[in-house]
Amino acid sequence: MYETKTDTSALAWSPTNWPGVSMKMLQQVESTGGMIGMLRMDAGSSIPAHRHTHADQAVFVVEGDLIDEGITYGPGTLLVAKAGTPHGPHTSSRGCALLSTYFGKPDFVPLG
Repeated sequence: MYETKTDTSALAWSPTNWPGVSMKMLQQVESTGGMIGMLRMDAGSSIPAHRHTHADQAVFVVEGDLIDEGITYGPGTLLVAKAGTPHGPHTSSRGCALLSTYFGKPDFVPLG
């Protein structure tokens, strides 16, 4: 039996520091500081190139298109970055929904 069951449709989207990008926290793992969240990007929105110093990150494209470093990824794509690995910028031409998992306490360190 599952320990946690969450109706994610009942959770509100929260704005981020990037116009057209919102997120909702699905699960926080207190023992590791990790988290699972959904990210929604409107068409034409962007997230600058960055890295996470303390956490590996896995991103699953649920719907739409995610453009990372000029390469377009569609639904069903899983992208994984080890802690410290630069990635992005991220954009979307049609908009997208992403499931993002951080396997440790996430931080956001812009590049450049």
